[in-house]
Amino acid sequence: MSEPDLPSLRAPSPERREEVVQRLSAAFAAGRLELEDLEQRLDIAMRAQTLADLDLTLAGLEKAEPAALVVAPNAGEFVIDHPRRKQSHVSFIMMGGMDRKGKWAPAKRHLGVAFMGGAFLDFREAALQPGVTNVYLFTTWGGIEVAVPEGLDVEVSGLALMGGLERVEQESGSTDPRRPQLRIHAFALMGGIEVKIRKPGEPWEDKPDKD
Repeated sequence: MSEPDLPSLRAPSPERREEVVQRLSAAFAAGRLELEDLEQRLDIAMRAQTLADLDLTLAGLEKAEPAALVVAPNAGEFVIDHPRRKQSHVSFIMMGGMDRKGKWAPAKRHLGVAFMGGAFLDFREAALQPGVTNVYLFTTWGGIEVAVPEGLDVEVSGLALMGGLERVEQESGSTDPRRPQLRIHAFALMGGIEVKIRKPGEPWEDKPDKD
């Protein structure tokens, strides 16, 4: 006699997994999840083999105050506005790619999630706000590359499990708290995150040394 086909024991579809990751990302961007809690929930969501396990990652969020969700023109990205917090931005990439470069204005709190995809964040021409800008990066079976300009105060922290984290840090030398500061918090699971200092117009890849 075969086992009953319980919906909760079925494998989650890619669409359902994407929906859950987006909801977790939105909750973090709106300030309803702490960083450590988000890391744990995203890890479970990426590994979940059943719908029941996947839905457990949303526990405690159903009764939380919802944030306003505004869909951006570029698919896979959305902006979270919260009445008691400054604007945050979420970039979610699943089995695709995204470039954020040129002249753009990052939010004070930016979250980037790449699942089986890749992202390139270029801060060389970005108009950072005064003070600290926090960028939270998570990738599973994917990769995220970050280019920062010379002279910018950059600090990188993070963890890589069965993956890689290549980072550089530099201090601006200024003690003025109003100067832009970039804080990158990275987590890679079977993926890679790279942070490099690049001059304007300089290519991402390092040039090979000549013999």
